[in-house]
Amino acid sequence: MSCAVPKRPETDPRPVSDLLRTLVAGRGWSEHMVFEKLREEWAAAVGSDVAARSTPVGLKAGVLSIRADGAAWATELTLLGRSIVEKVDSFLGGGVVREVRVSAGPPLR
Repeated sequence: MSCAVPKRPETDPRPVSDLLRTLVAGRGWSEHMVFEKLREEWAAAVGSDVAARSTPVGLKAGVLSIRADGAAWATELTLLGRSIVEKVDSFLGGGVVREVRVSAGPPLR
């Protein structure tokens, strides 16, 4: 006697999560959704000190753009670039961020 589970026909109901995953991928929204999660949870991803002086401004093709609070913080975050990539990529589940680009901007307050 076989314990194999028979394959479901395509007409069987599918979990909504499967349908949403297909829709998001098909529309090219995956990167946008990941970026919004990062924006909302920036402090959890990079730590409160870095988050207080920076903000993520874009994510495209694995390149995370960050705006820092002035030139000194931009330099500091550039030097911490590899560490930020590792933290953010791990926070997002891996394989998302491969590079960080930092620019200086006006104070974020």
